[in-house]
Amino acid sequence: MTFGAPEWLWALLLIPLLIALFVRAERGALRRLQEFVSARLLPQLAGTVNRPRRMIRFGLQLLGLALAIVSLAQPRWGYTFEDVKRKGLDLLIAVDTSRSMLSNDVQPDRLERVKLAVQDLVNELQGDRVGLIAFAGRAFLQAPLTIDYDAVFEAINDLDTKTIPEGGTNISSAITLATQSFGKSATGNRALIIFTDGEELSGDAVNTAKAAAADAGVRIFTVGVGTPQGSLIPVTGDDGQTAFVKDPAGQVVKSKLDENRLREIAETTGGFYVHLENGPRIMQQLQSEGLAKMQAAAMDVRLSRRPIERYEWPLSAALIALAFSILIPERKSATRRIGRGERARERRYVPARGSAAAATTTVLMGLITFAFGAAPGIDAYRDGKFEDAYSQFQQTLKSHPDSRAEEKLQFDSGTAAYKLKDYNKALESFSQALLTRDTGLQSKGHYNLGNTLYQHGEAEKSDDKKLSDWTDALNHYEQTLKLDPQDKEAKDNYDYVKKKIEELKNKKSQQQPSPSPSPPQKNKQNQKNKQDQQQQQNQDQQQQIDPRQGTKAKRANSGEERAEKTTAATTGRDPFSLARRGKAAAESAFTVTRGTAS
Repeated sequence: MTFGAPEWLWALLLIPLLIALFVRAERGALRRLQEFVSARLLPQLAGTVNRPRRMIRFGLQLLGLALAIVSLAQPRWGYTFEDVKRKGLDLLIAVDTSRSMLSNDVQPDRLERVKLAVQDLVNELQGDRVGLIAFAGRAFLQAPLTIDYDAVFEAINDLDTKTIPEGGTNISSAITLATQSFGKSATGNRALIIFTDGEELSGDAVNTAKAAAADAGVRIFTVGVGTPQGSLIPVTGDDGQTAFVKDPAGQVVKSKLDENRLREIAETTGGFYVHLENGPRIMQQLQSEGLAKMQAAAMDVRLSRRPIERYEWPLSAALIALAFSILIPERKSATRRIGRGERARERRYVPARGSAAAATTTVLMGLITFAFGAAPGIDAYRDGKFEDAYSQFQQTLKSHPDSRAEEKLQFDSGTAAYKLKDYNKALESFSQALLTRDTGLQSKGHYNLGNTLYQHGEAEKSDDKKLSDWTDALNHYEQTLKLDPQDKEAKDNYDYVKKKIEELKNKKSQQQPSPSPSPPQKNKQNQKNKQDQQQQQNQDQQQQIDPRQGTKAKRANSGEERAEKTTAATTGRDPFSLARRGKAAAESAFTVTRGTAS
């Protein structure tokens, strides 16, 4: 058994604390009673408390609390296999392990600083395949391309100057090995990041980099380690004494950072060079300005072993234990005589004192409420804080990239981006949401993609781009209708966008040059143009009328009301009163975008 959030297990330390509070409260209550009541009356006054029941009740409450904490730790038992399709980059990281990396012009030394920086870089990645290359006089593939980041971290920790027995620094060999390791992956998403001091003692890295970029589409980024002033290279001898590396002439070698060579290698392939000063900040820059701008390619569909979460088992047991603790009374049944030969049984329930039992229940309910409350981002969206909502949705995706609700979170991110009128981000998120197996979510994803493409095309100045976006929107409406043939809103939007496309095509055909007509034909043509202009003015005047007064506006308003009602329940097509219509949509009764499955 494993746990998805093992940090919650620390909360089990509350159990002995609550036991101590319970014992202290019991002793304090008895002591206070002895101060005010004589020993002769004490059994009569305190005898109504059933101490075994009280202990059982408190034990059940502690058991419920412990089980709830275990549930929050997300216990996992067993595995299931699922088809996983990812989009990302193929990234190889090459680390210089020559003896010059022992220089301590950066602390603790160059190699240790690089290992920390590489770990920071891998933590910035999301779904990309990563591999590791170590090189000195030659190169060796330490870890092939994989999405198992834990295996990459293990390979990073194993790096030292003895990894490659052949001395020297051959950057060219690392580039050649990287080109071979990429294999048949998409040429537009290959990146190589080289961490080195740039002192190349053999090979021709610049020409090798040019060939890698031209033949294999590899983009290289270089990270310089050390300082231009350089420092001596300390080594530990067999006697345990520290000495410094010397050249064949007996002179002490001073290793310096060669920034010009590294900059030339990177810029030759379309990458760039950075100097490793502040590890986390530089790695974030490398990710945001370099890797993030590269085109991610769809990876192969593979079987992924996913652990099965069993949190519902301890949670159900916790609720049962808590329910039984409520049903068990702490007081004995008091018997009193009412009349001759008659007995009446009276049971009195006394409210529990503010003791450890009450504290247990409070802590238990608080933990359950905290863990199973509203999804992050929903409250911000309902408050109209769409930027905060989008950020929270994205943060949840980053912290739980393999969550079963990944597609739903992508859908929610798309709705927030749509409200921000960032249609590019909305298109990306809705497209990711289509990877779900839930046909209901697929239907809503296609519908929202249609609306987003329409709005994206509406903002385009080029008629060709506008026509392309609107045609794609029609395709997504068709997919929606295939999944749900009774979807009237999708049918209405399909008809509306189809009409807009026809109007745009007619407009383009009229703009094409035609042969010069004869004078009689010119007069007829001018008369016809005047009639067309008059008709167009009449149509414009009708469209400027308040759309809420017409039938179309009523239909649009009713669609808006449906979206708002659905939002309130957080179960409809728009989670939080999503995407209201723009001007063109309102005038044409264009139906609003649908909401999330959150």
